[in-house]
Amino acid sequence: MKKLTFPTIYIMAELDWNGLHCQSHYMAKRFAEDGHDVVYINRTLQRWPKWNHLKRRIKYGQITESVYKRPKPDNLNELTLWVGPPVSWLRWLNRRLIARKVKPSLKPTILITYVPTYNCIDLKEIVQPNSFHYLCYHNFDADIVLSDVRDSERLVIKSATKLFADSLFLVNRLVQISHGKTVVHAPPGVNFDAFYSAFRGNEIESRKKICFFGGAGKHVDIETYNELSKDYHVIFIAQIADEICHLLSPRIEIRDVVGHEQLPKALKEMDILSILYLKSDYIDGVIPAKFFECMGTGKPVLVSGLDETLMYSDLVYDVCNSHEKAKEIIEQLPVNFPMRLEKQLQIAKSFDFESLYQSFKSHILK
Repeated sequence: MKKLTFPTIYIMAELDWNGLHCQSHYMAKRFAEDGHDVVYINRTLQRWPKWNHLKRRIKYGQITESVYKRPKPDNLNELTLWVGPPVSWLRWLNRRLIARKVKPSLKPTILITYVPTYNCIDLKEIVQPNSFHYLCYHNFDADIVLSDVRDSERLVIKSATKLFADSLFLVNRLVQISHGKTVVHAPPGVNFDAFYSAFRGNEIESRKKICFFGGAGKHVDIETYNELSKDYHVIFIAQIADEICHLLSPRIEIRDVVGHEQLPKALKEMDILSILYLKSDYIDGVIPAKFFECMGTGKPVLVSGLDETLMYSDLVYDVCNSHEKAKEIIEQLPVNFPMRLEKQLQIAKSFDFESLYQSFKSHILK
């Protein structure tokens, strides 16, 4: 009997393997478990680094060794490409640096990228994949990035076998840029059983502890959190960016980040989860990776500045960047939240990572 040959999967990821949990981690792990050799390529530069970025990168690397480090299947290899910023005039050098680390595969190969840079295009030319897929998680037109990245993204979109996007805003954006190509919606997911274990059942009776978790930067609505901390116990389980440290009220409790596997346990004591962002052109295209994780806990979820969540406005609570509205909503939770809970859990369960993986796999292995 002829032995089955599984294509090698290259994933050019937006975050390091030992980094904050995201969709690319789950996809890589599941492809490996299904028998594929997987090469997970850690985050590469997407702009000119400043000293603060380099300092945070060094500090982040130290943190991840103890906090975010996650096991790898035997057939998953982690690869770090030491390349410069993906500007066109450095492409000759970056291509040589990539070629030193990556060789063409003798097996059928699939390349999946979350990073639409010239480095990705050169990796594709070296690997010579049988198919090439772009999953967009970022509105590069609105973010302050190198203009070269916006240019290279157009080339990635043009040459991709299939296009995916994690938010409906980005689906429409790719349809327009690609002049009508089919774009598959590939939203972030949740390990539902794990996050549902954070549910206690008495959250709305208590409604004292409001939690934010993840990365906290200038996109977070600090002013509303500061105001809420006057009346509630506000807790950040987060990496706090240097530029906002001095803006946080001393009343806000800052806790150390925890690994993704430990996060549900850390969230169990929380009464309300929150994703309060400041609205901007960039945030318009964002569906946070933690959105369905928050819903999966069975706890009330406060949001702000996130148009992508408005389709779930009958389940989560949009406070519209107003601490007064947030307080009013919190006080009314015993009245209206119980009737939302069952549907909130059903929706979260429908975005379980495993079902999303099976759908994604069916698209790229056709």
